[in-house]
Amino acid sequence: MADLLDACARELLDVMPLVMQDLRRTMRSHTAPDLRVPELRTLAFLRNNPGSNLTDLAEYIGVSLPSMSKLVDALTFRGFIDRKPDPADRRRVRLFLTEEGRTVLMKAREAVKANFSAKLARLDAEELAKVTTGLGLLRGLFAAAAPQDASAPREAARV
Repeated sequence: MADLLDACARELLDVMPLVMQDLRRTMRSHTAPDLRVPELRTLAFLRNNPGSNLTDLAEYIGVSLPSMSKLVDALTFRGFIDRKPDPADRRRVRLFLTEEGRTVLMKAREAVKANFSAKLARLDAEELAKVTTGLGLLRGLFAAAAPQDASAPREAARV
Protein backbone atom coordinates (compact mmCIF):
# COMPACT_ATOMS: atom_id res chain seq x y z
CA MET A 1 0.00 0.00 0.00
CA ALA A 2 2.86 2.41 0.81
CA ASP A 3 4.30 1.95 -2.69
CA LEU A 4 0.90 2.69 -4.24
CA LEU A 5 0.48 5.81 -2.09
CA ASP A 6 3.97 6.98 -3.03
CA ALA A 7 3.35 6.39 -6.75
CA CYS A 8 0.01 8.22 -6.61
CA ALA A 9 1.49 11.19 -4.72
CA ARG A 10 4.41 11.35 -7.18
CA GLU A 11 2.01 11.27 -10.15
CA LEU A 12 -0.04 14.08 -8.61
CA LEU A 13 3.13 16.15 -8.10
CA ASP A 14 4.13 15.56 -11.71
CA VAL A 15 0.71 16.21 -13.27
CA MET A 16 -0.37 19.32 -11.33
CA PRO A 17 2.34 21.61 -12.81
CA LEU A 18 1.46 20.39 -16.32
CA VAL A 19 -2.22 21.22 -15.81
CA MET A 20 -1.35 24.64 -14.36
CA GLN A 21 1.06 25.33 -17.24
CA ASP A 22 -1.71 24.53 -19.70
CA LEU A 23 -4.12 26.75 -17.80
CA ARG A 24 -1.60 29.63 -17.86
CA ARG A 25 -1.01 29.13 -21.58
CA THR A 26 -4.76 29.32 -22.21
CA MET A 27 -5.04 32.43 -20.05
CA ARG A 28 -2.32 34.12 -22.13
CA SER A 29 -3.95 33.14 -25.42
CA HIS A 30 -6.31 35.27 -27.43
CA THR A 31 -9.23 32.97 -26.60
CA ALA A 32 -9.17 33.96 -22.90
CA PRO A 33 -9.73 37.41 -21.44
CA ASP A 34 -6.61 39.35 -20.53
CA LEU A 35 -6.16 37.86 -17.05
CA ARG A 36 -3.26 36.22 -15.30
CA VAL A 37 -3.86 33.12 -13.18
CA PRO A 38 -3.65 34.98 -9.82
CA GLU A 39 -6.23 37.48 -11.10
CA LEU A 40 -8.48 34.65 -12.27
CA ARG A 41 -8.14 32.91 -8.89
CA THR A 42 -8.91 36.19 -7.11
CA LEU A 43 -12.10 36.70 -9.10
CA ALA A 44 -13.13 33.08 -8.56
CA PHE A 45 -12.51 33.37 -4.83
CA LEU A 46 -14.66 36.50 -4.59
CA ARG A 47 -17.42 34.84 -6.60
CA ASN A 48 -17.54 32.07 -4.01
CA ASN A 49 -16.75 34.29 -1.00
CA PRO A 50 -18.36 37.70 -1.55
CA GLY A 51 -17.46 40.28 1.06
CA SER A 52 -14.06 38.79 1.82
CA ASN A 53 -11.29 41.11 2.87
CA LEU A 54 -7.74 41.57 1.64
CA THR A 55 -6.33 39.21 4.27
CA ASP A 56 -8.69 36.40 3.21
CA LEU A 57 -7.60 36.86 -0.40
CA ALA A 58 -3.87 37.09 0.36
CA GLU A 59 -4.00 33.88 2.40
CA TYR A 60 -5.88 32.03 -0.33
CA ILE A 61 -3.72 33.25 -3.23
CA GLY A 62 -0.54 32.82 -1.17
CA VAL A 63 0.91 36.31 -1.49
CA SER A 64 1.80 39.13 0.89
CA LEU A 65 -0.76 41.77 1.83
CA PRO A 66 1.07 44.49 -0.18
CA SER A 67 1.12 42.23 -3.27
CA MET A 68 -2.56 41.37 -2.83
CA SER A 69 -3.40 45.04 -2.38
CA LYS A 70 -1.65 45.86 -5.65
CA LEU A 71 -3.50 43.06 -7.47
CA VAL A 72 -6.87 44.18 -6.05
CA ASP A 73 -6.08 47.80 -7.00
CA ALA A 74 -5.51 46.70 -10.60
CA LEU A 75 -8.71 44.61 -10.70
CA THR A 76 -10.68 47.47 -9.12
CA PHE A 77 -9.27 49.92 -11.68
CA ARG A 78 -10.37 47.55 -14.45
CA GLY A 79 -13.89 47.49 -12.99
CA PHE A 80 -13.85 43.83 -11.92
CA ILE A 81 -13.92 44.34 -8.14
CA ASP A 82 -15.90 46.72 -5.97
CA ARG A 83 -14.75 47.80 -2.51
CA LYS A 84 -17.29 48.53 0.20
CA PRO A 85 -16.74 49.52 3.82
CA ASP A 86 -17.50 46.82 6.36
CA PRO A 87 -20.69 47.91 8.17
CA ALA A 88 -19.38 46.38 11.43
CA ASP A 89 -15.92 48.01 11.22
CA ARG A 90 -15.50 50.98 8.92
CA ARG A 91 -11.70 50.55 8.98
CA ARG A 92 -12.11 47.29 7.07
CA VAL A 93 -13.02 46.95 3.43
CA ARG A 94 -15.07 44.14 1.93
CA LEU A 95 -14.51 43.06 -1.67
CA PHE A 96 -17.15 42.03 -4.18
CA LEU A 97 -17.21 41.07 -7.87
CA THR A 98 -18.85 43.55 -10.19
CA GLU A 99 -21.04 42.38 -13.07
CA GLU A 100 -18.09 43.04 -15.37
CA GLY A 101 -15.92 40.91 -13.07
CA ARG A 102 -18.44 38.08 -13.23
CA THR A 103 -18.56 38.33 -17.01
CA VAL A 104 -14.79 38.27 -17.49
CA LEU A 105 -14.49 35.36 -15.03
CA MET A 106 -17.16 33.43 -16.94
CA LYS A 107 -15.38 34.07 -20.26
CA ALA A 108 -12.04 32.97 -18.83
CA ARG A 109 -13.56 29.82 -17.35
CA GLU A 110 -15.21 29.00 -20.68
CA ALA A 111 -11.90 29.43 -22.54
CA VAL A 112 -10.06 27.15 -20.10
CA LYS A 113 -12.91 24.62 -20.09
CA ALA A 114 -12.92 24.50 -23.91
CA ASN A 115 -9.17 23.92 -23.93
CA PHE A 116 -9.41 21.16 -21.32
CA SER A 117 -12.37 19.60 -23.15
CA ALA A 118 -10.35 19.48 -26.38
CA LYS A 119 -7.58 17.57 -24.61
CA LEU A 120 -10.00 15.28 -22.75
CA ALA A 121 -11.75 14.44 -26.04
CA ARG A 122 -8.72 12.27 -26.87
CA LEU A 123 -9.83 9.82 -24.16
CA ASP A 124 -12.45 7.14 -24.65
CA ALA A 125 -15.57 7.07 -22.45
CA GLU A 126 -14.10 4.63 -19.94
CA GLU A 127 -10.91 6.66 -19.51
CA LEU A 128 -12.91 9.86 -19.21
CA ALA A 129 -15.10 8.28 -16.50
CA LYS A 130 -11.96 7.22 -14.58
CA VAL A 131 -10.49 10.73 -14.76
CA THR A 132 -13.77 12.29 -13.65
CA THR A 133 -14.09 9.86 -10.74
CA GLY A 134 -10.48 10.45 -9.70
CA LEU A 135 -10.88 14.21 -9.80
CA GLY A 136 -14.03 13.95 -7.68
CA LEU A 137 -12.12 11.90 -5.13
CA LEU A 138 -9.30 14.46 -5.09
CA ARG A 139 -11.78 17.30 -4.62
CA GLY A 140 -13.23 15.51 -1.60
CA LEU A 141 -9.82 14.87 -0.07
CA PHE A 142 -8.48 18.36 -0.54
CA ALA A 143 -11.72 20.16 0.33
CA ALA A 144 -11.90 18.13 3.55
CA ALA A 145 -8.35 19.20 4.41
CA ALA A 146 -9.25 22.91 4.22
CA PRO A 147 -9.37 24.72 7.56
CA GLN A 148 -12.88 24.94 8.99
CA ASP A 149 -12.49 27.67 11.63
CA ALA A 150 -14.68 30.79 11.56
CA SER A 151 -11.93 33.03 10.22
CA ALA A 152 -11.18 30.74 7.27
CA PRO A 153 -12.65 31.51 3.85
CA ARG A 154 -15.99 29.79 3.41
CA GLU A 155 -15.23 27.90 0.20
CA ALA A 156 -12.22 27.37 -1.98
CA ALA A 157 -12.50 29.20 -5.26
CA ARG A 158 -13.12 26.96 -8.22
CA VAL A 159 -11.57 28.48 -11.27
